[in-house]
Amino acid sequence: MKKHYGIKLASLTLILSLSVSLAACGNNNSNNNGNTGSTNGGSTNNGNETTDVSKLLDANAEPAKDPFGKFSPAIEVTTVHTDNGVAKNAPDGSTIEKNVYTQTWEDKLGIKLKYNWSAPNSQAEEKMNLMIASGDLPDFFYVSPSQFEKLVSTGQLEDMTEEVQDYATKYMKKYLTGDYQGLLEGVTRNGKIYGIPNGMTYHDQGNMLWIREDDLQKAGLSAPKSVADLDKILEAFKNNDYDKTGKVMYPIPLADANLNSTNWGIGSAFFNMFHSYPDIWIKNSKGELENGMFGEESRENTRKALLKLQEYYKKGYIHPDFATLDDTKYNEQVVNSQSTVVFGGMWDSWWPLNQILDQKPDAKWEPVAIPSADDQPGKSSVTATMLLGVNVAKKGVKNPEALVKMENLFHDLNNNPETMQFGKYNTDPKSGFGWFQLYPMHVYNPSFNYEGFQQVQQALTDGQGDKLPEAYKTFYDQAKAYQDKNDKNGFPPYLTYTSKGSEGVVDQYIKEKRFEMNEYTDMPTQNMLDNAPIVKKAWDVMFLNVVKGGDISGYDDFLAQYDSLYGSVVNPEVNDWFKAKNSESVQTWFEEKK
Repeated sequence: MKKHYGIKLASLTLILSLSVSLAACGNNNSNNNGNTGSTNGGSTNNGNETTDVSKLLDANAEPAKDPFGKFSPAIEVTTVHTDNGVAKNAPDGSTIEKNVYTQTWEDKLGIKLKYNWSAPNSQAEEKMNLMIASGDLPDFFYVSPSQFEKLVSTGQLEDMTEEVQDYATKYMKKYLTGDYQGLLEGVTRNGKIYGIPNGMTYHDQGNMLWIREDDLQKAGLSAPKSVADLDKILEAFKNNDYDKTGKVMYPIPLADANLNSTNWGIGSAFFNMFHSYPDIWIKNSKGELENGMFGEESRENTRKALLKLQEYYKKGYIHPDFATLDDTKYNEQVVNSQSTVVFGGMWDSWWPLNQILDQKPDAKWEPVAIPSADDQPGKSSVTATMLLGVNVAKKGVKNPEALVKMENLFHDLNNNPETMQFGKYNTDPKSGFGWFQLYPMHVYNPSFNYEGFQQVQQALTDGQGDKLPEAYKTFYDQAKAYQDKNDKNGFPPYLTYTSKGSEGVVDQYIKEKRFEMNEYTDMPTQNMLDNAPIVKKAWDVMFLNVVKGGDISGYDDFLAQYDSLYGSVVNPEVNDWFKAKNSESVQTWFEEKK
């Protein structure tokens, strides 16, 4: 039987973000992008009775009712918008209240959107939390996973089971079943569906290094396979100002003035080189789950990472004032060519790496799979299925099927290769404006970018770009313009959707089984919530001190605090949960998956 796995706000950093919201709002609300997913054998518990969600939807069945049936007379539905500042950049004068979506929804579906309120993104979390606490909810709206938990546990959401079963298109159901079933499980309680999930899978995630390829060539070196290789690269980059900037070179950009709850001091890719895995739980040699950074078998790997970073600092590979530098200074180090080895992820080519092209249009960046500190393959830590948010309906709403129809149409216009009108409804091909930002209830193909990579790379190989769906044709044209003409607008797509890009690295991870999967797929326990902030603060103090040359015994002191406050109480909870799930391993599922 196939297993379908995901994760629910299980990482320490995500727990920290959630706990900050709890302290501020006094409830379980947060706009942090939490996670969700499946549990045992395609079933979900979530504190309720176990349900086999695989029986809820038939992916191959046509919808029983018209998935785009137009309401006549038209109906008015209320919602909210949490980023009204996006409209100021609309090239045609569109507003939140009047745009291509509001017009299409009325023309095609007979649905008039009315906003109870809209807010700047900076104020949205507070406004949303106050709205939820008051119970004064709109008809339909988009919430974070933690907000969803609060709403569903207090009975404020409409049961959408019948509406999803009757109205969801085959395209929508494709990404709620099979390998994507974890998303459906995240919104199912006691066999009832309480929303339409928006999420992603491991296909669209991954940690990696980004290195200036042109500088590698000048140094006569190749992309690193090992940390020893990386050492040689950093030494060369430190001692050579290849772009003739006249500045001191600090090959690794680091800016830790703002060590927030989701920042371990340097990108997870760095720790991954030493088989240390931030934000996830892994299965150890005893068959038990442990924290991927600080567990019994992981903590020495983290120690090695800290000592290596300390070595890099002493050698001048890191700016001496990194502890006081902010994100702006981080970007400056990259843009002015002082820093040319980035420990990043999927999207660095979109920002900030692309910013260097204004000053140096011939700069070439290359994403590189995780090198290894030993003879074992370097792996990227990742989550199998991540829930980013949920589109929900308030309890007792009239015409709940309207939500399913709107999301069906959003899928068709943005995601479905056979029907998409990407330039009109998602991203303007000339201005680059994201039309989708004007609509507040997104739902995407959770493997959209990986599927795009597969199609774009094939088209580059066989020259059949004209046969691509609109979105992927746009990426193809942009990537090819960069490849052939060095058009800077094609830099991000080329370094995402081709074999030379980040999805090419992800494809390598998938084929070579070089993902380290998160094994814990449940919501955080109260002990996690209570103790995570203290642990993270202790880490921050220790990290800065050790990297700048402090004695590594500070790490031992941190571990003692971790064991006392966190490990001793959380490890038993996690492993009791794991045993109750028959100790079924996500990593084993991934490695055995063909």
